[in-house]
Amino acid sequence: MKTMTVHTRVTPEVKASADKIFAALGLTTSQAISLFLNASVNKRGLPFELTLSNDVEKEIEMGSALAQIDGVAPSEEAKRIVHLYATGQIDYETAQFAIGRLHK
Repeated sequence: MKTMTVHTRVTPEVKASADKIFAALGLTTSQAISLFLNASVNKRGLPFELTLSNDVEKEIEMGSALAQIDGVAPSEEAKRIVHLYATGQIDYETAQFAIGRLHK
């Protein structure tokens, strides 16, 4: 069977922790990643559910409420920016800058 190599970058701490977990399960990290990829193909999506924590949902709701203070519902772009901030994908200054650019 022909195979391909998959490269990914993670922190050394994540790699070491994952290696220990997989070893306890009798797997190498390579085998665990292969299992993940095969399960994704079989499910035609991620093999687990993605959910937002209640804190993230509350932050998104708060962002939407703040955006409606002037009586205007937030745009889809603004909602995406608030979501990125609430999930930690961008910092506050970046979110503030991006939302400010929407109103120009």
